[in-house]
Amino acid sequence: MKKFSTIKQVLRILKGNQIFQMTVAILIVINVTAAIVYFFEHRSNAEQYKNYGDALWWSIVTVATVGYGDIVPKTELGRIFASLTILSGVILISLFTATISSVFVARKIKESQGLQDIDFTQHTLICGWNAQVEDVLRIFDRYQVKQMQVVLVNEAPPEKIEAVINAFQNIEIKFVRGDFSRETILNRANVKFAADAIVVPDTGSLGADEKTLLSILTMKSLNPKLKVCAHILNKENRQHIKRANADEVVVSDQHTAFFLANNILYPGAAQVASEMLDYERGNDVHRIAVPEIFIGKTFGELFIDFKRSKNWTILGLVNEEETVNLSDILSHDTSAIDAFIERKFREAGINVAEKSGARVNVNPPFDYILQKKDIAVILGTFE
Repeated sequence: MKKFSTIKQVLRILKGNQIFQMTVAILIVINVTAAIVYFFEHRSNAEQYKNYGDALWWSIVTVATVGYGDIVPKTELGRIFASLTILSGVILISLFTATISSVFVARKIKESQGLQDIDFTQHTLICGWNAQVEDVLRIFDRYQVKQMQVVLVNEAPPEKIEAVINAFQNIEIKFVRGDFSRETILNRANVKFAADAIVVPDTGSLGADEKTLLSILTMKSLNPKLKVCAHILNKENRQHIKRANADEVVVSDQHTAFFLANNILYPGAAQVASEMLDYERGNDVHRIAVPEIFIGKTFGELFIDFKRSKNWTILGLVNEEETVNLSDILSHDTSAIDAFIERKFREAGINVAEKSGARVNVNPPFDYILQKKDIAVILGTFE
């Protein structure tokens, strides 16, 4: 029964497909005219129409190209049907070409309007729209190692998105229009097969952080492995966003006080920090895996080697090794004790399944022994 149901479903899809319908019509015309002409010609014109294959060849080239002239009907009825075949061929091929063109044009229009389903995998979603999105794309465009696939999910005007897509030719960008907190819109963006997501608050929208929270919950339910970085407006919502399993949270203006105060207290310090974060200046911040030959050696040896050989300054180390979480320790046997412990942690707002993220070690001592999972965060110029 399952097989018959699948066949019916395929036939239903094909029935509504214009290209399939036109193809079937052309094949019917080719075979019918070949049979009729062969019936009239194979006796009086046996040299050219030796078998049905010759008639079929004649029918194909007549429908497609109005004939090569290598096989020509000689009987009156054969020529009448040949004339009808030529006319039918011109009409059918024109309709077939127009149908294909209309399908591609319709697809292009749907794509530009953000109505097309996305078939990317391991892509990056950027949900929401504000002034930061173009800067994010500009950084992606500058630093990407291989061509990046990005899907923009927002309710911005299509013409604005089209201008952005045309501005970044090194990134493969597609657009899905709609509310990024809705499951149907996220499914159109193929969130289940995405690798990362950036969620930004829409310009001028009310309840932006609440919408961000809802969208993260929806994304994580559809793709638990999705890495989500959220941009929020109110720092008081940070804990709520973290409880929704956002991997990273960026708060608007969280460093404003640092820059304002340090411009007064320590003139120059804020400017150095600002230049380090400015991707349009000469020095950039990157990360690079610690070379194998330095594993087990001291941080000081790596620091000196990088500085002498490449003029790179190591700002710190990141270790992304997974840690054991509470859910790994609990026995999962539905015992009353485990259930009580898990409930109490949840009431306290602690996610028992959450693993800690990257372990950051800023300005480590020279005698620190480098580990296999260590990644160096460096400041320098890169080509």
